[in-house]
Amino acid sequence: MAPQILPQVSYAKANRELAAAFERYLIARGRSSLTIRAYKAAVLTLTESLGAASLAVVDRITLRSLLSKLYRKGLHPNTLNLRMAALRSFFKFIRLTGLTKHDPTLLIAHRRLPRQLPRVLSVEEIERLIAAARNPFERAVVEVLYATGVRVSELVNLRLENIDFAEHVILVKRGKGGEDRYVLFGRPASLAMRDYIASRPSRTGFLFEARAHEGRICQQVGHWYARFYVDGAQHEIAIGSVRELRTAKAARREFERIATSFPGYRPKAARPYTARAIGLLVSRLARRAGLGRVHPHALRRAMACHMLASGANIRAIQELLGHERISTTTIYTHLTAQDLKKAHSRFHPHGDAHAEAE
Repeated sequence: MAPQILPQVSYAKANRELAAAFERYLIARGRSSLTIRAYKAAVLTLTESLGAASLAVVDRITLRSLLSKLYRKGLHPNTLNLRMAALRSFFKFIRLTGLTKHDPTLLIAHRRLPRQLPRVLSVEEIERLIAAARNPFERAVVEVLYATGVRVSELVNLRLENIDFAEHVILVKRGKGGEDRYVLFGRPASLAMRDYIASRPSRTGFLFEARAHEGRICQQVGHWYARFYVDGAQHEIAIGSVRELRTAKAARREFERIATSFPGYRPKAARPYTARAIGLLVSRLARRAGLGRVHPHALRRAMACHMLASGANIRAIQELLGHERISTTTIYTHLTAQDLKKAHSRFHPHGDAHAEAE
């Protein structure tokens, strides 16, 4: 009698459902959208590599093999550590569900990386960056990033009702870790924000708001016209006469009816800028200022370093940056060798300044 061949069971669908449940778990835990996206990508990469096998029975050899493959593809060690952190969180979630008690990440060591001190923009370079702004929006973005030290993900979510111009304080709602905190700003940032708000009043309540792309209605020689973009190209069409469409509101309704015949037309309401859009803006300003490559995080780092160099307490900087541990703050607040030399000369009992005084 020929042996019976049992059909192979595929866990691909169950794996996808488990990954979706993990995403809902992260949302319920209040993790940031960036963390959720990164963790979800790591789990989906593992899911795809498994094929029909179950996520619940993954072993250490499989995980090490996946990480080695990603390393050979050229992924940065920091990215690999992020992927590993995501998988640790995922298998912790699986244990909490009671699906399995097995955790293949427990005996996989965390990859230790050599610490590299990041470059810190000088005060003069910050001034050049601000001077490169060509409109109130660009200036306000740089001034607020530098004055407050907020993360770019926090910047795009700042709302007008949380800004106290009298006290120069902004309430950052649900920053990293889901915590609220207050940040401070000075007169330059206050003036920059006021100029920007006056030039582009908010329709949604967000401080930095992308313009609505809904088509522009204008009137010329007794007729209504609409200017709008389709796949990046500007179009202009006649809507009707002012005699037939007596108000701009009526002309807008007629345009919206006509626009449905343009497949590439995608109206967008006013909305907050994305973190990527702000990153591109800062990069553009840096090129104008001749500073090379600069990310929004560089202004956060510069704010912390400049405050520390001016005598601020590192504990106060920790509060302003919203760091849970002070050890994290020290990464952003390193001093240059020249700064350290000056501090030693001035404050150490056997420093050069004390020796000269004697």
